[in-house]
Amino acid sequence: MKKKIKSQLEILIGSKLSNIGRASNLFWLEFGDALSVIRRGRTQELPEYALNIQCSWRITKDNQILVASRDFYCPKSDWSGEREDFDWDVQGNNRFDERIEYFIKSLKEPLTVESIDSDEIGGLKVTLSNGFTLNVFPDISEDDEYSEFWRFFTRGKDSFHFVVAGNGIEKDFN
Repeated sequence: MKKKIKSQLEILIGSKLSNIGRASNLFWLEFGDALSVIRRGRTQELPEYALNIQCSWRITKDNQILVASRDFYCPKSDWSGEREDFDWDVQGNNRFDERIEYFIKSLKEPLTVESIDSDEIGGLKVTLSNGFTLNVFPDISEDDEYSEFWRFFTRGKDSFHFVVAGNGIEKDFN
């Protein structure tokens, strides 16, 4: 598994991190130059590569966690309401939203991918410029097609989805 993951994601080395965010508790990162892509009948400018993560992850620098997957479920620092009233899924409401906004604004220059490493169970390490690291680590023992850990995909004419799940690796060509 390690070799297959590295061989698919090494295409990212040298690419810049273009965009970062979330859809509910799915963490997404986009890399590379913008391409004109037709989606739902409309032409959009989207980065060439995307990484969607649905398992545990963290971004670190200098032995410090800057933002991580469990931040989705914590209120942002200025939350003044009762914990029971906290709705983590509202954009701008949780610690992830707050921390990722700070992370993006603090960057002096775009980050680029310096190296990719993996392990035999689908873990992923993306070393970025300026000492930042993204670690992705599967955290569930489910081993069926519904236990997707993360997916890497490309956009454009030779697009594909490379999916790492509890039951192994799947590669789909669109």
